[in-house]
Order: sequence, then C-alpha cells, then structure tokens
Amino acid sequence: MPPPVKRKTKKHKKAGKKRRRDDVDGSCIAARALASGFVRESALLLPDDAAFAADLVRQAPEEAWRRSDAKTDAKAHGKNTNAARHSYAVGDGGVDAPDADVEALLEAVLESVAPREWLRARRLVPRLQLGRYGRGDHIVKHDDAAVVDIDGVPHERRIALVYYLTGEPTWDASLGGLFVDHASGRRLAPVHNTLAAFRVPRLHEVTKVTGDRSRYSIFGWLYAPRSSR
Repeated sequence: MPPPVKRKTKKHKKAGKKRRRDDVDGSCIAARALASGFVRESALLLPDDAAFAADLVRQAPEEAWRRSDAKTDAKAHGKNTNAARHSYAVGDGGVDAPDADVEALLEAVLESVAPREWLRARRLVPRLQLGRYGRGDHIVKHDDAAVVDIDGVPHERRIALVYYLTGEPTWDASLGGLFVDHASGRRLAPVHNTLAAFRVPRLHEVTKVTGDRSRYSIFGWLYAPRSSR
C-alpha cells in the first residue's frame, strides 16, 4: 500500500485538474454560449492577426468558392439538414484541396472559441468553413437545427459560430447583411473581428446584402452525437 503522503498528493493533483477544467469552462466562449444562449465577442484575434485573416479570405481564388442554397444543401446533406431559403458562397480557400493557411486560420479561431480539451470532454465535433455574402445574398428566418452523419453516427448542431472578417472600413448597417437575432430582437452588423456564438436551436436570419462590398466570415457548428443531450 502506498504511503499516506502519496495518496494525498494524488488527490491534490486530481483537484488541480478539476480546477483547471472549471477555469476553462468559465472562460470558454462556447461554454458561455451554452449557458446564456448567445454570446457576442469583440476583438477575438489580435488586430494584426485579424487583418491578415481578412486579407487571406478575400484573396481566396474564385474557384475555391461554391454557391450554397437550400435545394443543393438538402441534396448533399440529407433531408434533415436545415433547408431555410438562402444564398451565399462557401469555401475552404483552396481549389483541389483545402488551403493550408486557411486551415491554420480555422484552427486558430476554433481554439479561441472552444479549446480541444473542452470539445473532447463534451464529445463535440467542430465543422467550420469560409462564408461570403455578395449583393442580394441572405438567409431567411431559421433556427439552425439540423442532423448530419459524421463517421456513420447521427450528430446534431449544438452551438453555432460566426466570426466576421469584413475588414476596414467598419461595416455599415446600410450595406445590409445584418444578423437578426429573433430571440432578443437585436440587429447586429457584421463588425470585423467580432464573433457571435449561440446555442442551437435559436431563431435568426441574415438580411440581404445591398451594397457591392462582400461580407466575409468563418462560420460553422459544434456537433454532438444526437443522443447525448
């Protein structure tokens, strides 16, 4: 039998691990979104990093983008996919394969929102991509609820993330492309280097972009096995 001092040390180490997990829970943006329903975080990345990210996304080749709409998404992902009317472009920054710099950017954004340890503990699977809204692009009121197959297991959206890379000058509401949160009644402009995270389901929409300036973002969801609520 190990001496008492070792048993105490072991217990102390476990307590330390629990405190570290609690610290992560308290500061993690995704955890706060789960608890409160909606979080808006300004200055997610350092200014220079956010400026580099915006340039990187804007410079993605046209061939790296594909149009997204309700019909094609339902066909690609199944009838359980949210099929609210929408139009915009999505991409990964590459043509034949995802761009390595874009992949690193997606990882940096994810780590700022939900550390890998936190995701693993909750069996959450992240799926992020680039988004681009041009003139006339929008998405009507919907709640983001959807079920998709991940490695043969049905997963549902648990947390939605949208990180805006609209650059300078600051996006003006007159350009459209506003995030309308129907749960609170707020209409939020896609301000550069700002993140919105919310618990799914939650009613929201994106108004039509009315100007010629493109509205860039990183968006996606954290998925959980369907039976894990």
